[in-house]
Amino acid sequence: MPKQTEEQKILTLKQVRMPLIIWMVMIGFVALYVLSTSAFAVGEHVREITSNQILVRPNQFNHAAILTVVLLGTACLIFSIWIGPWLYQKRPWEMICVPIVLLIVLVAILPISAPIIMVGTYPVLMIESLIAYRRPQIILTGVTIIYIALWLVYSFIIGWRLALITLQSFIFVVLIVIYYWHLYRQQLSERQRVEDLYSELRLAYKQVEVSAIRSERQRVARELHDTLTQGLAAIVMQLEAADSFLDQGNVKRAKQIINSSTVEARKTLRQSRITLTDLRETTEESLPARLQLATEAIEKNYQINTTVKLGDIPDYSPSQLTEIIRIVTEALTNVAKHAQTNQALISSQLNNNIFKLKVIDFGVGFKPQNKEKNGHYGLDGLQERATRLDGVVTVISTPGEGTTVTLTMSAKRKELD
Repeated sequence: MPKQTEEQKILTLKQVRMPLIIWMVMIGFVALYVLSTSAFAVGEHVREITSNQILVRPNQFNHAAILTVVLLGTACLIFSIWIGPWLYQKRPWEMICVPIVLLIVLVAILPISAPIIMVGTYPVLMIESLIAYRRPQIILTGVTIIYIALWLVYSFIIGWRLALITLQSFIFVVLIVIYYWHLYRQQLSERQRVEDLYSELRLAYKQVEVSAIRSERQRVARELHDTLTQGLAAIVMQLEAADSFLDQGNVKRAKQIINSSTVEARKTLRQSRITLTDLRETTEESLPARLQLATEAIEKNYQINTTVKLGDIPDYSPSQLTEIIRIVTEALTNVAKHAQTNQALISSQLNNNIFKLKVIDFGVGFKPQNKEKNGHYGLDGLQERATRLDGVVTVISTPGEGTTVTLTMSAKRKELD
């Protein structure tokens, strides 16, 4: 059984407190019923030992007084169970000692109630001992010795026949408590195992998170190297060359290089915006949110106004969404470069587990065969990305009527390598 901290023990004691109180209330009602129906009849068969004054005959008491004693005794036992967790925090031994003292007093005042009270209180003390103490065997041994002594006194007073009946009931209740305690231990062990697994999963999640952050930083470094670093390096070299031509008095050549540098700077700026947009998109988990970021970047770079009309969207993984957005970004970039229009439309449809995403422009169009031959539309790059998605990209264009780029793929979610 897993070890529990003091806080866990107190919490468990509080959790079992109400069931134990309900149990004692039931025991109290049973005691009242027995005493009200048969206490005096049993009392007639009690041995009268006048020399030692061990027993005062029940019929010498008022019937109401007997019931009052049982009620007060049961109430005191219930109260001791209620304050048990508090006693355990302040004085651990008193959690067991107080109910035992109350039991002895109650049995001494009214021995005819001993069987019911003994059978009712022993499981309570047993459960509290198993929960609270590090070595419950010692506590239970001491409690058992006290109960055996009370049982022997009861046997001497009442007789062995009734004592054996009481003993059978006592053993039956103890076996039930042991059985359910065994189930409780199994549940506690299972809960501890689940908590351990949860802790291991949290640790694994943190390790995966750290690894993902490291991989993302490396990806950001590569993206910035491919855009900002190389672009700025080319611009710096061109400006140095322009400065050299200015020193030589060749202003015309210097101006050409500066103009070329300006074009390169704008190109680098566009690529940087797209790269930063791509990095921001990885934080979004839905296709519409990523498309919004991508179309905003295209509008800032190329002044292309894109309308997005989406239907049902499959539950794609982040890696799938990244490839889809890159296909859309390349298609919109081609619209800006070749279509001679500032309007585009993105639409989607989902039928029979097949997802289609279309990028439509209303520009000049072209003959696909000629464009593919010259590589102007970048169909090969689009197709490579679509292949990673287990899909296909098709381009339909007619001169003067615009172009439609369609990505067709399965709606199945998968993680890309």
